[in-house]
Amino acid sequence: MMQRDLPAGPPAGGVDAANAAMSLASPPVGVPHQHRGRLFRKYLLLLLSLVTLVLLVSSGINLYFSYQENRAALASLQREKAIGAASRIEQYIRQVSQQLVYTALPQIDAGDVELRRIEFLKLLRQAPEVTDIAQLDATGHEQIAVSRLGMDVVASGKDRSGEPAFVNAKRGQPWYGPVYFRKETEPYLTVATRSGSDKGPVTVAEVNLKFIWDVVSRIKIGDQGKAYVVDRNGLLVADPDIVLVLRKT
Repeated sequence: MMQRDLPAGPPAGGVDAANAAMSLASPPVGVPHQHRGRLFRKYLLLLLSLVTLVLLVSSGINLYFSYQENRAALASLQREKAIGAASRIEQYIRQVSQQLVYTALPQIDAGDVELRRIEFLKLLRQAPEVTDIAQLDATGHEQIAVSRLGMDVVASGKDRSGEPAFVNAKRGQPWYGPVYFRKETEPYLTVATRSGSDKGPVTVAEVNLKFIWDVVSRIKIGDQGKAYVVDRNGLLVADPDIVLVLRKT
């Protein structure tokens, strides 16, 4: 029998080379999925960053407007408290002034000093804040002086014509002097009014402003807020801390 030679197969080395070439030509199956995963995480982080930024900006805006609203509300409350306190102080001073004007009316004969003294004593009882009251004649000489802090003086003739209270007093219109501290302890206010004609006698009263301290001490603004009173020159008249008042800051 004749034997037919079978065609020889490719060498072993050629098969390995072909398989290697096919491996290089075909990309790994998992590479596209890994690439898409990285992109997803990247965009997710970007989106989260944007959302966080928007929330921070929104929170900041809300805090700003909330701060402005609270500040406006506090300012409104302070203004309301200040107006209320000023109104009470003004009303009380006006009441004392009206009593002084009424007491100074020339319904009593100018020479009847004793009746005038009785009227002044009535005023001291009706207005405890008035500590001293005196009447000066048309030339500025003291006719009578009544005080709850000292002895009454009648017909002293003391020349007070140079005092601002006598010089500036007008008929039917109270004159108010600057706030001063008597014996460096309590604030006082001088009130004067002229009766009769423009050249008539002048009644002068010294008013203790200590009652203003009570008005101020009742005003509460938050936990640390406080109210205080200054005069037209900026001098501290009333403050919850009395030491500051006595320092005349």
